Amino acid sequence: MYQFLKAYGLFLILSGLTPLLLWISGAVTGEGFKDAALITTLWLIPLWWKPAQMRSLSAFIGIGIACLALPGLAYFLVYRQELTQSLMMILFESNQTESQEYLKNYFVWWFAAVFLVYLLVPYQIWRTLQPAQLSRTKALSYSIIAIMLALTSPVKHALHGHWHLASKSIDRHFGATAPFQLILGYFNYQKQLAEVENILLSLRKIPPLKNLSEQAKPEQTTLVLVIGESTSRLHMSLYGYPRDTNPELSKIKDELVLFDNVYSPRPNTIESLQQVLTFADQLHPDDYKNKPSLIAMMKQAGYFTIWITNQQSLTGRNTMLTTFAKQADRQYFLNNERQQNAFSFDDKVLTPFAKSLEDPHQKKLIVVHLLGTHMKYDHRYPKTFATFKSNQGLPNPHMDDKQVDQINSYDNAVRYNDWILSQLISTLKAKRQHSLLVYFSDHGEDVYDSAPYNFQGRNEATPTLPMYSIPFMVWHSTDWFNRNTVFAGIQGHRQYDNADFIYTFADMVGLSFDGFKADESLVNTAFLQDNILVGDPFIGKLKPLPGTQQFNANKLALWNPGSLAEH
Repeated sequence: MYQFLKAYGLFLILSGLTPLLLWISGAVTGEGFKDAALITTLWLIPLWWKPAQMRSLSAFIGIGIACLALPGLAYFLVYRQELTQSLMMILFESNQTESQEYLKNYFVWWFAAVFLVYLLVPYQIWRTLQPAQLSRTKALSYSIIAIMLALTSPVKHALHGHWHLASKSIDRHFGATAPFQLILGYFNYQKQLAEVENILLSLRKIPPLKNLSEQAKPEQTTLVLVIGESTSRLHMSLYGYPRDTNPELSKIKDELVLFDNVYSPRPNTIESLQQVLTFADQLHPDDYKNKPSLIAMMKQAGYFTIWITNQQSLTGRNTMLTTFAKQADRQYFLNNERQQNAFSFDDKVLTPFAKSLEDPHQKKLIVVHLLGTHMKYDHRYPKTFATFKSNQGLPNPHMDDKQVDQINSYDNAVRYNDWILSQLISTLKAKRQHSLLVYFSDHGEDVYDSAPYNFQGRNEATPTLPMYSIPFMVWHSTDWFNRNTVFAGIQGHRQYDNADFIYTFADMVGLSFDGFKADESLVNTAFLQDNILVGDPFIGKLKPLPGTQQFNANKLALWNPGSLAEH
């Protein structure tokens, strides 16, 4: 048995070193290394059945693992991140110059020493391996145990007929372990990319807006749209929260146009932005399939479009986000993590943002999609932003330690988000261009904010005000062309469903077209306040969001989505 333990150690070093280093460095949780430890037992099965060929089989398996593990180790050494299918998209779809830049980063001179040690230790273990003996009965027993340890979750789903969940379970547990990391990563990259391309193909067939026109601008124009993540305005001191979570934005409050009664249409990123960035809304959720998106509208108006994102780019869940991004003329995908609960700080967006401001196009739109305050909250900010550490300043001090820790982490993430936004605004302001920046969050988050103060997160089935209450603010240069009309005497307390954002943005930048709805533009004098209808529009009736007002009798009728039965 000692020989088999040595072989296990050899395989675990090769397949588990990178997950272990990622865990130790704090880049990911220990789940990847745990999975590697379990999955490595599978490589012992051939040895149990052919123990007399211990050395030859171990060499064959070990060389295969090592060859496919080295790229992941190299990527960790450079970026302290996990090699994922999102990174593969960047590498395979970059132009030759960009790919060469990546390769230059990979092959640093001291890598040779690290690789040598990485390979030398397993080699020394392999040299000591000796042929062994094991009965067929024990080989069968050990093989069954190894398979149960490594495949319990996917097999359980498969036995219940949940093949999709079984596939996801394999991706989750095998995706961080060599050699499956590269194999599954490439397979999923191809699969998700095909989905993105199919959606893009259908979107390209959508006819452009009719009679689109734009008010004349005095000079080179830069538009910036910053999309936050999971940030509730109820935790922002800029909107009255008792803790100082917005020290930087508060310094320039007089330069901001604040709206304090804006709500997301849905409490999840994809579903929300599918409406916010298109002409779809809760009553017409399928309109993104037959009408242009915001990116398409701006391109039609002659704007060069750039998308900068710190969201995961190529996962099954984020396919629609990648589709929006790939509609832009240029993309920067900055988050290559396999899991959401990994560190990927939003300061990543600052360098490509500054670079994008240097772009010479006369008219450009820059979309910056932040990771914001997404769970896991304490993964969203550097330790230097860990300002809140006790229950001091909490609106409800009667929380247990776990709740206080979660709220503190969330408020720290909001404070870091404040700094990121201030950096974006100051960088844009320093360019002294004719410019406008709009910021909102995709949705909010309930962090023990609603009675009985025992829920954290989002649940569309039981909606609460914090899940939908989002910040919405505008900064514009002092010479913004329509500042004295669109932003003069602005009414920041208007109740607004952000599903209608495309009309508001068009109004702000001076676009008009057939079908423009002035009553859906937050900055238009013809605006009619919205009823905030929440729920999944594809499966049941919508209902007003608790805590909001009801306006416009013709909008109050709860909608029965019978016409969307195909969903």
